[in-house]
Amino acid sequence: MKPELSLTARSTWRDPVPEKPAGPGRFFWAGIVGVVAVACLALLLSSGQLRAPAVFGPYSVSVPLDFKAYDPERWAIMNAEDYRTALKIDPTLPDPASVGYGDATAMPPADPALLREEAFVGPPAKPYVFRGVTALDRERAHYCLTAAIYYEAASETDDGMRGVAQTVINRVRHPSFPNTVCGVVFQGSQRAGVCQFTFSCDGAMARAPERRNWLRASRVASAALGGTVFPKVGLATHYHTQAIWPRWGKSLVMTNIVGAHIFHRWRGRWGMPDAFRAPYPGREPVPGPYLPLAQQLAILKDQGLAPGAGPAPMLAGPAASLPDVAPAPLPGAMTSPATVAPPPAAAPTYTDPRLNQSGQIREEFSKSGEWKD
Repeated sequence: MKPELSLTARSTWRDPVPEKPAGPGRFFWAGIVGVVAVACLALLLSSGQLRAPAVFGPYSVSVPLDFKAYDPERWAIMNAEDYRTALKIDPTLPDPASVGYGDATAMPPADPALLREEAFVGPPAKPYVFRGVTALDRERAHYCLTAAIYYEAASETDDGMRGVAQTVINRVRHPSFPNTVCGVVFQGSQRAGVCQFTFSCDGAMARAPERRNWLRASRVASAALGGTVFPKVGLATHYHTQAIWPRWGKSLVMTNIVGAHIFHRWRGRWGMPDAFRAPYPGREPVPGPYLPLAQQLAILKDQGLAPGAGPAPMLAGPAASLPDVAPAPLPGAMTSPATVAPPPAAAPTYTDPRLNQSGQIREEFSKSGEWKD
């Protein structure tokens, strides 16, 4: 027998069965609230902020202690007159002579002014000896550094000269500048107004140097090239006189004021000791200036400026002793080939003796290329 199929029609007046929502239901959110409440209660109980009710007994904490309020033996040892008396009380006391305190020497007291200066200036430069490949390279480096010291700080004290020398040395060791002494000193001197050191493009080198200060600058340069560090300027790579304050000074960190100059270093890691690791190749280029002095003076004359014009630096501080070394050569002995004017070029000729009437221009073409009035 086939089972009978019984179908009942849905009543037309009833509403359709509502569809279930797509999101989580009320039981899900109730479970979340319950879990959060249990976690908060457990946290309060573990931190001790929520104590058990008094019906479970008083709240107490047990801490093991081994403490004597008064120990007569220890007190007698501390008040003993000498080591022998204390040793009678406690034979296990160590011998003070075995520690070695008797051989120790007291360190001299630190100078507060020196500590304050070190904190203000920053870390000093690392010693570095500049060795040229040949004797000519060493002579060029000595001359370029001496010229920078003399024309920038000739009338200052030895410390003022050392500050300029240390700045040049720091630039040679920094990857932002040329890695030679002459390259740093005469950087940009082939163009008027863009040189790094103003004496190399303002006509100041036209003045013959004064012998006494030139020899003093030469000894400072020799000591700096030999590895002597001047810590009062730190890792300074820039400086300017106290009479001005350039715009680039705000982007740097001031290290110190020595003589007539204010010294600055780079910000961040570029001004830390690890950045000054550029190797010195030992090959020095031809010393400058790379713009002839006659052309420098002509440019300054048109601008109405006198060569070497500017505020005179002031002397300050005691003079320090300098090593007795061979002097650097004078500027006349290190003249750059770039300063010699090249001979005038001969006028070009277009004649050819092998051709008849070569180089002559016909009358109708003699005025070709001229403007008509």
